Amino acid sequence: MSCGAAYESGDAVPISRDSVSVISVAGSGSPVSVAGAPAQAGFRQAYIAARNTVLNDDAASASPASLLPDLPSQSDALSHTPPSAVASGQMWGTPFERSEPVKVSPFPLVLNRTVQRYVNAFLDHSAGLSNSFDRSAPYLAKMKSMLERSGVPSDFVYLAFAESGFAKWGAGPWQLTKSTARRFGLRVNSYVDERRDPIKSTRAAAEFLAKLHDQVEDWRLAVVGWNTGEASIQRFIDRKGMDYERMASSLPRRTRALLNRFMAVAFIAHHAEEYGIQEVQYSEPPAYDQLAVRGGTTLKSAAKLAHTTTDVIRMLNPALLRDRVPPGDADYELIVPRYRTLASNF
Repeated sequence: MSCGAAYESGDAVPISRDSVSVISVAGSGSPVSVAGAPAQAGFRQAYIAARNTVLNDDAASASPASLLPDLPSQSDALSHTPPSAVASGQMWGTPFERSEPVKVSPFPLVLNRTVQRYVNAFLDHSAGLSNSFDRSAPYLAKMKSMLERSGVPSDFVYLAFAESGFAKWGAGPWQLTKSTARRFGLRVNSYVDERRDPIKSTRAAAEFLAKLHDQVEDWRLAVVGWNTGEASIQRFIDRKGMDYERMASSLPRRTRALLNRFMAVAFIAHHAEEYGIQEVQYSEPPAYDQLAVRGGTTLKSAAKLAHTTTDVIRMLNPALLRDRVPPGDADYELIVPRYRTLASNF
C-alpha cells in the first residue's frame, strides 16, 4: 500500500508509535479481538492469566520458536481486510503518535488475523517468551543501535526472536548459515563460532539485511530473501515483479511463518502492557574488560588469571566451542569481568 494513497472506508490505515508503523486488521469493521475479548475494554485483562500460567519445566525453558508451530496461513496471512474503526488514528483506545523523527523507515508491521493467532500462541507460552526477553536484555539496546547504523529498522531485532527465541547457542540468535556468516566477516571453525555472539552476529545480520534491501527495496521482500536466499528472491521477482502483495501468495510456508512470527513478537514487545505481560526491559551488560591470551590458552587458566570461573568465561564468550581459545591465533581477545587482575597478557 502506498503511503500517499487515499484511504477508502474499510482500508487498512497505518498508524505509528515511535519508530513502529502499525496496521490493525480485523473483520466486520470492528477492532481486533483477542481470545474472544473486545479489543478495547478489558483488553489487558484478557492476558493476565497467560502471564501467570504455570508451565512444566520443559515448556518453560523452551524457546518460543520451538513452542510455536508453523501455523497454517489463512487467506489473510499476508494480505489485509482492515477495519474502519482504526481510521480515527487510535488502537485499543491508545493514541499512537510519532514522538520524534526516525532515521530509518520502519518495518510495516501488520496485525491481521493470522499474525493475531501467532500472538495468541506466543502468549499461551508466555514464560518461554519472557525468558527470551530476559536473555536479550543486556544486548538489545546495542543490537538495535547496530541495526539502525546500518540503515535497518530497529524492529528487525525481533527477527532474532522469531528465528531462535534469542538463543546464544547452536547457530546463535540470527540462525545464520555458515556460508552467510563467513561472507559477512564472522569466524566459524572448529574452535570459534561467532554466530553465537549476539553483538558480532548482529553486525553481520545488519549488513546482510541492508544488502537485501538494496537489492529489493522492500523490507518485507528482504525477509523473503533472508529466508529463501538471494537467488530465490530473484526468481520470485522475475515471476511476480517487485510487488510484495502479488508475491505473497506464492511464498513458501516457512517464509510466511517466519514473517508472521517476527511481526507477532514485535507487536508483543511494543504492547507488552496491553497484553498483560512484563514489559521488555533494557539493561546494560556487566562491566567487562578484554584480556589478550596466547593461542591455545585453556579457559581454566584464563579464568584463574581473571579471578573468575570457567563458567563465567564461557558465558561472556559464547563464540568459543572448546575448553581453550584457538591454538592457531597469536593472541585471542577474551571478554572477562572488569574486576580481573591487572595483568594484560597471559
